[in-house]
Amino acid sequence: MSFKKKLIPKIWGGKKLENFFSLKNLMKNYGESWEVSVIKGFESVVNTGYFKNNKLNEIIEKYPIEILGNKVYKKYGLNFPLLIKFIDVNKPLSIQVHPNDESARASHNSFGKSEMWFIIETEKNANLSLGFNKKVDKNIFNENLNKKTVDKILNCFKVEPKDAFFVPSGTVHALNGKMLLLEVQQSSDITYRIFDYERLNPKTGKKRELHQESAISSINFSDVNIEKLKYDLTANKLNPIIENTFFKIYYLKINGNDSQEIFMDSSFWIFVCLDGTVAINYKSKKYSFKKGETFLIPAILKTIHIEGYGEIIGITA
Repeated sequence: MSFKKKLIPKIWGGKKLENFFSLKNLMKNYGESWEVSVIKGFESVVNTGYFKNNKLNEIIEKYPIEILGNKVYKKYGLNFPLLIKFIDVNKPLSIQVHPNDESARASHNSFGKSEMWFIIETEKNANLSLGFNKKVDKNIFNENLNKKTVDKILNCFKVEPKDAFFVPSGTVHALNGKMLLLEVQQSSDITYRIFDYERLNPKTGKKRELHQESAISSINFSDVNIEKLKYDLTANKLNPIIENTFFKIYYLKINGNDSQEIFMDSSFWIFVCLDGTVAINYKSKKYSFKKGETFLIPAILKTIHIEGYGEIIGITA
C-alpha cells in the first residue's frame, strides 16, 4: 500500500521536500511530510489499489492480523505503533524533548516518543543537538534555561548524508542546520518545547507556546552516551541500522545484480525509497516505487523480493 502525502507547513520549513518529491510551485515552505500515520487528524489515506481512499486505521480495524501480523497485534492490539515522516530543516527547530511511554500514557493516553533520524541531504554546516555535553541535573538545567543558554550544554553533531541517530524519549534535542531527513518514531505527536528562539506564531503574532514544566519532568538526566549509529552499507543486503523494542530499521542498496528476499516474520514492513527506482516482487507481480515514495507491506504477504536500482530504508516493528 502507498499513501497520499500529508505535507505540513512549518515556520522552519523550506523547499527540500518540493525538490525531493519532484513537486512544482508549492506556495508554502513545508517542514514535514507525514508518510505513514494513524494520528488523529493526520491518518494516512491509501492512494491506489483495492483500498484506495480508505484510511490506514480503518483498514487495520477490519483486517488487523492481515495488516499488522500476529506478533505486532499481540503486542499492540489495533494500535499501529509507528509514524514515518520526512523533515525539511531550513531554520532551527525548537529545543525540545519527548515523554516516555509511562508518562505519555498517564498524561495523554498515548505512546511515548522515541525516534530515529536518518540524514538524507545536507547543506554546509548542517548540525543537530542531542543529549547533554556534561553532567547536568535539574538545577544546572534550570540555570541555563533562565539564561537562555540551554543550547550551550547540549552535544552538537555535524551531519552528513547517511548519518543516523537514535533519540530516546527523555533526551533533549534540536535540529539546527539545513538538512532533509527521514524520521521513524513511535506513533505519537507529543513534543514539549523548551526554547524556541523567541519566534512568533505567524497566525497569532504571539510567541509559540513553550512547555517547560512538562519538559523538565520528562528529561532523563542520567548519563547517556549519545553517538552516531554505526551500520554497514553492503549492497544487496539488509544492513541493520538499529533494532530495539520500538522499531527495527535497515539500510538496503539494490544494485540490480540481485534481489533481496524479505521474510515478514509476523509483522508488517514499511519501505522508503531514498534514491532510484525499485520494485516489490510478490508471486510474479511487481509493484514499483521511486525516490520519495513509501510503501507499507501487509504481514499477510509473508515473503517478498525487492529488486531494481536504488537505496531503501526498511522498517518493521
